[in-house]
Amino acid sequence: MRNSLSKILFSLKTKILSPKLASLYKKTADSLQVENIANLNLKKRQVLFQHAITHSNFYRKKYEHLEVFNTGIRSSEDFLQLPPMTREELRLNFNTIKVNNVRSSDCKKLSTSGSTGPSVSVLHDKRHPETPIRWRILQWWGIQPWENQAFIYRFQKPLMERIANTIMWWPTKRVFLAAANPSSEQLSKFVTEFNNIKPALLQGYVDVVFEFALYLLDNNIKIHPPKMVWVTSAPLFEEQRELMEKAFGAPVCDQYGNTEIMLIGAECPEQNGLHIMQDTVHIEFVDENNQTVPPNTSGKVLLTDLTNFAFPLIRYEIGDEGKYKDHTCQCGCPLPLMDNIRGRQSKHIATPSGLQIKGEHVMAMFDGHMKFFKEIQLQQTPDYEVCIYYVPRKIEKSKEEIEGMVQMLKQRTRFEITITYKEVDQVKRVGKKSPIIISDL
Repeated sequence: MRNSLSKILFSLKTKILSPKLASLYKKTADSLQVENIANLNLKKRQVLFQHAITHSNFYRKKYEHLEVFNTGIRSSEDFLQLPPMTREELRLNFNTIKVNNVRSSDCKKLSTSGSTGPSVSVLHDKRHPETPIRWRILQWWGIQPWENQAFIYRFQKPLMERIANTIMWWPTKRVFLAAANPSSEQLSKFVTEFNNIKPALLQGYVDVVFEFALYLLDNNIKIHPPKMVWVTSAPLFEEQRELMEKAFGAPVCDQYGNTEIMLIGAECPEQNGLHIMQDTVHIEFVDENNQTVPPNTSGKVLLTDLTNFAFPLIRYEIGDEGKYKDHTCQCGCPLPLMDNIRGRQSKHIATPSGLQIKGEHVMAMFDGHMKFFKEIQLQQTPDYEVCIYYVPRKIEKSKEEIEGMVQMLKQRTRFEITITYKEVDQVKRVGKKSPIIISDL
């Protein structure tokens, strides 16, 4: 009865208060029914390119010497002529990237946390919100936007935002756990609230959701299983996924997104890679010469936001590394698949001889050991020394495991650098994130 009331009121409020949102949601659902979604993607890139060279001083100057500046983008091959935009270009050219025909009320400024390098800022186009894409992903898992939901974040939202959120979603219920280091009382209160509303969705940052899962397992606490757990903001260790699924009695959905472009890819219930949101974002995996690499081959990630006409991002080199999958999904969704992102290409452990161990390789090495820790973090100093900081879960085993992990990393770095370890109460936060690797090189 309550769910039916929530659905009716949600539909009414959406149509009355946000008619554009309702329209975009229908449009988003319909876009997957088109005959060729790749053609739709190309058409959107063509429109975005013309808009950018007309209304953005940055792109006009960046592309004016190219043939496509006059001819336009006629094919995917033409699109490859466009030189990528680096993070440094984005950082230095905020004012000229912004288009000259957008109202300030139509966009919102956001900045990255700085966990993977100097912070950069972008404008999000409020005329094209990511909410409809989020709802589409939830529907894959049988979750409707009017169902009860639970969230775990590191920091609490401002009071007025919390009040507005409660009013907006009523009678749908939402509960939040927001604490940098939640106490047993806070965790116990959240468990009670969680079981009272029986949310269909639990969402939050990987590390804090994992910490909540360990709390449940270590204290043998059962909760009402949601339909799905959605984790964000950091790469996901497979062992973390296994422990979370055991604690919550529900599948864990991995996704790929960032501050610059919120939703890029997400898993469906098949969990065989991430479906690329090809109708709203164009993603490329390229080599050092910015040429497309074959499926199942790792390459630099270039991103093009097909919905942001306030602050165009075209072939933006974000600093990640990933790859296409060479098969389609059994779920029947026409969106192509990419592999799960395992870490920032730009963040690695280095040795004096030039050897580099990327974040994704560190994750591969340490997967299978995470059940003994709440968090780990590697920090490298200017003299190449690395310290592995860890927050133990099981004291009697954690030291033995961390010593083994140190030996693995020593072997991987060919014993060129000093590697130590230290137990801490929490690892270093950079903004809202807890990066796996922090490097001062």
